[in-house]
Amino acid sequence: MSQVASLSVWHKLRAYWALTKPRLSIVVVFSAMMGAVIGGGGAWWVWPLLLVGGYGVTGAANALNQVLERETDALMARTMARPLPSGQIALGEAVWVALAWAVIGVLGLWLIRWDVALLGLLAMLSYVFLYTPLKRVGPVSVFVGAIPGALPPVIGYWASRPVLDEVLWVLFGVQFLWQFPHFWIIAWISRKDYMRAGFRMLLFSDERRNRGAIVVGTVLLSIAGFLVGKYAGLGAGVWTGMLGLVVVVVALYFYRRPSVPEARRLLVSLTLFLTLFYFGLWLWPQG
Repeated sequence: MSQVASLSVWHKLRAYWALTKPRLSIVVVFSAMMGAVIGGGGAWWVWPLLLVGGYGVTGAANALNQVLERETDALMARTMARPLPSGQIALGEAVWVALAWAVIGVLGLWLIRWDVALLGLLAMLSYVFLYTPLKRVGPVSVFVGAIPGALPPVIGYWASRPVLDEVLWVLFGVQFLWQFPHFWIIAWISRKDYMRAGFRMLLFSDERRNRGAIVVGTVLLSIAGFLVGKYAGLGAGVWTGMLGLVVVVVALYFYRRPSVPEARRLLVSLTLFLTLFYFGLWLWPQG
């Protein structure tokens, strides 16, 4: 009996859930919910729909990503235990699960408004059908992937406040710039795996120059943080700029002493930056 057939219902459900990359999906949904908070919240019913819809489209994007990358996932130590390469579920099952998440997600966002659903669908499709295949083409994939990566807070803000104002662009811009050092530090940590899989996400073949690019990315993020004050209030700008400076210091330490623990410390710092950035916009509203 095959491994796929022998799994219990409980293990199957766990595999279906793992297809959504829960930790990543929760971070994405958090940014969408914080976008809604910063936008004013909207009606009470927006929240559960944004939660379900946001997780649905994100989970679908992650599941379809694993469908398309099932062969390369089998080559990398960090991904070979995922449901498809490990044989926990069949390809057809994964496709149906992904489509089910997509339907749940788009429907949830549609019940808020059609334009919110359209933004969610755009983020999902661009992540799956543009960013995913471009990872094997070259570093342009990071730029392309940064666009859907920056849309979740915009979707949340737009769901609660459908106004194309400066704060919406601040949310998009900061999260867009944040994607670059975030993508690059992950690619640096997993560079041997990525080489085996044929992923070309780092800018240079020279390892020192790649570390330098990561530092530059954090510097640009810090500068953008201070510029936030012009559009979202002085308090928010100082707060975000200072958070950015902390990340720059961690990045410089990684540059001088490159190691996986230092790289992971920078990755944690970037995650904390984004989390605290949202709280800063919430605590120090515009003006």
